[in-house]
Amino acid sequence: MPPETDIRPLLVNASDTGGSATATKRIHRALRSIGVESRMLVQEKSTNDGTIVGPSSKIETAWSLARPHVDMLPLRFYGQKSGFTVNWLPERMNERIEEIDPDLVHLNWMGRGAMSTRSIGQIDRPIVWRFPDMHAMTGGCHYAADCDGFENKCGSCPQLDSESDVDLSRFNWLRKDYYWDDLNLTVVTPSTWLAEEAERSSLFGDHRIEVIPNALDTDVYRPRDSSLGRELFGLPEDKRLVLFGAVDPMGDHRKGADLLQEALQEISGDLEDVELVIFGSEEPDDPPDFGFPTNYVGYLHDDPSLALLYSGADVMVVPSRYEGFGQTVSESLACGTPVVAFDATGPRDIVDHRETGWLAEPYDAAELGVGVKWVLASDRKELAATARERAVKQYEQRGVAGRYLDLYESLV
Repeated sequence: MPPETDIRPLLVNASDTGGSATATKRIHRALRSIGVESRMLVQEKSTNDGTIVGPSSKIETAWSLARPHVDMLPLRFYGQKSGFTVNWLPERMNERIEEIDPDLVHLNWMGRGAMSTRSIGQIDRPIVWRFPDMHAMTGGCHYAADCDGFENKCGSCPQLDSESDVDLSRFNWLRKDYYWDDLNLTVVTPSTWLAEEAERSSLFGDHRIEVIPNALDTDVYRPRDSSLGRELFGLPEDKRLVLFGAVDPMGDHRKGADLLQEALQEISGDLEDVELVIFGSEEPDDPPDFGFPTNYVGYLHDDPSLALLYSGADVMVVPSRYEGFGQTVSESLACGTPVVAFDATGPRDIVDHRETGWLAEPYDAAELGVGVKWVLASDRKELAATARERAVKQYEQRGVAGRYLDLYESLV
């Protein structure tokens, strides 16, 4: 039976579509599935879900689409276009929060100018902030990489190619420090790694920090007949398939496609019946050579199709240098497909080495290739059963929702 509770949380996110929105909506729906009167508030709304509140007029809708571009104007002074959040424009999000009148505000991904630093500081009720990445704790970058400026006051930001202590990252950090000093705030991270980064940060090191993984509907993401996915996407039945997902495979350095390319080229001479499958991207005009025949299946817009694709693969490779969690990792394991990743950041929590996949030494492409060969040579049924069991135990949506409800009850 669903638990009885009077707590009414409001989950705030930049939009209701895209990667960050998917994670937020999964938590939102999971909460509602256990009887919590959850609602969502977004700057950009595309769906017809009545529990999600978006702009209230055509003018606000038009402005919501323009805001992200205007909010990023300061980055032009540094030649940047993405990977950095400023959040300086005023908006009406606090007015909307007051109209909805929740017991608690649950912030999520607040990029694209969704809510200004000042407005966040004016929220007058308990706040839970789930950090999908590092941008809340830094001067604006989403992943600090090897920079430790966020442990102090930022400045001389390498991602802005700045050599000045007084740059945009320092200005952003000072605004956060000023407006967020007295917030009634609890930090939630989906991985141990992000929790450790938050503890290191000068902005959140003194706050309560909890680790709660992202939720997953394991009734949708479950093992299917592998032939169904292969038939749906026109993939060969007589090959072993290595799966990789990225929106911009060779353009997003963080996703590690270059490391995957190196790893697969290293082992290509040892494996003759293997092909690579890439989702999230169409085949480029000048496709890179991964060492194996490569199939591009494009961007997938629905969960059932993605579950079929995972089930049709023999191994999923997630070569990311940094992942706040690693949603594709948990999705793949829930479908019974083992995962090869680096023993670092978010995937480190999700993959059990030699039990549900392989964790390679960061960021050793050769060992990544060794992991692919190990999985392909292992007992597929045993790996699949263990992967499925552990994914359900750790990421099943109702269990994750229950952990959030326990947190809410401790705060309200």
